[in-house]
Amino acid sequence: MTSILEVVDVSVRYGVGCERCAPADGPARCPVCGSVWACRGLSFDVDSGDVMGIVGESGSGKSTALACANLDLVPLSGRVRLLGEDVTGIGGARRRELRAEALGIVCQTPAQGLDLDLTAGGNVVSRMLAAGARGYEALRRRASELVQATELPLERMDAVTSTFSGGMQQRVQVARALATRPPILLLDEPTSGLDVSVQVRLLDLLRRIQLETQVAMLVVSHDLGVIRMLADRLLVMRQGRIVERGLTDQLLNDPRHPYTQLLVSSQLS
Repeated sequence: MTSILEVVDVSVRYGVGCERCAPADGPARCPVCGSVWACRGLSFDVDSGDVMGIVGESGSGKSTALACANLDLVPLSGRVRLLGEDVTGIGGARRRELRAEALGIVCQTPAQGLDLDLTAGGNVVSRMLAAGARGYEALRRRASELVQATELPLERMDAVTSTFSGGMQQRVQVARALATRPPILLLDEPTSGLDVSVQVRLLDLLRRIQLETQVAMLVVSHDLGVIRMLADRLLVMRQGRIVERGLTDQLLNDPRHPYTQLLVSSQLS
């Protein structure tokens, strides 16, 4: 399989750092200057059609890893490659082009990923316009296709997104993320704050879309149930490092690292 996304030995530090900053095998927070290492020597790849999950407690570094993948953060060291291109620290028009065409993201809260003052169709079309698409009829047709594909009522396509329920807003995010047919979707806690029944429907939708389109996905979640349902492979992060990796079912059914065992047992209890 072809790698869509490669993260190679990436480290991210929040803070100025110092000569005695936290070593690779020490705590994430430097006891001298207080800087925090959100990622330390992080390496993984997401292949075409692959679904990779990242789990860990709050502060483990999983959201920072996703931010690097989405070109929101420039790592202190290491490289990020997208479709074979080194995009570490990329800016300007090329960064905007990649984010519009090659990366789709579903944020934790709809307010982060949508313009709630726009209609559902308007949110989808705005992403296509950012990627250079033109032609009212073609844009409208594509938006209609995505609204139906994400199981939103077609008659609500021209309704303002702020009038939608949380679950419907997340579906608009999915439709918007898919608008330019990106090769990879980044999912940041996609079911956070949703009722259980709404979570299940959204996860069913995401799994169906992935199976039908073979879009690659990188899923960040603290919820092992979400990861088990979506991800084929899994990374477990703690204090900025990957402590265990493997096939999702195998790792969750038979965790080897004590931290992974704790995560699994805490969600079973």
